[in-house]
Amino acid sequence: MTTYSVTHNRTGTWQFMSAALLGSPGQLHVFEDDIESFVHVIGWTVLSYLPSPMDKDDRAALVSYLYDHSWKTSSGEKGGLAKVVEFKFGNYPPKDFTPTKPSPTVDLIRNLASPFRARYSKPPPEEDEDVFKELMPRHRLGLERLSSSKWFLSTIRDALARSGWPAEDRAGDKLAVFTKGIVGNVARQRAARRVKTDSH
Repeated sequence: MTTYSVTHNRTGTWQFMSAALLGSPGQLHVFEDDIESFVHVIGWTVLSYLPSPMDKDDRAALVSYLYDHSWKTSSGEKGGLAKVVEFKFGNYPPKDFTPTKPSPTVDLIRNLASPFRARYSKPPPEEDEDVFKELMPRHRLGLERLSSSKWFLSTIRDALARSGWPAEDRAGDKLAVFTKGIVGNVARQRAARRVKTDSH
């Protein structure tokens, strides 16, 4: 398989790196970064290969928005903001993407991505007792699941053991979208608008 990546001065494949590492050059690499990278590998593969009725240009823009988006700063190139936004809103991979047929793989990715909401969100404020009581258990559970591979491995095993997996689900050898890892003008504008809107 041939893939095309934006050229970034960093170790690792930019599209699959955690939002934490992309947003903070030089930050210490931790276990959660490896787990998140695994989620991005599956997410990128599904969005790039899985058959979908989605318009090809819109699909390319979505892939670029989520995996290629970056900006230059005085401390170096940064990225990952789109990943943070979608994790925080429980929308990874973005629900804008719809497969042609129901996909257990998409459901699995959404499940595996759910703990990262806790990684990229602040704990609920204690001042608002009702909100704190409702959200804090979920926040703690997310952080607990991120502390080891146990929950992730169990979730994958459980998903694979369920019925509903298609007998023949090859996506083919060709990319459904072809971004070359470079955000075009239209895609860049869409990505910028989406990040700006979702981060408010």
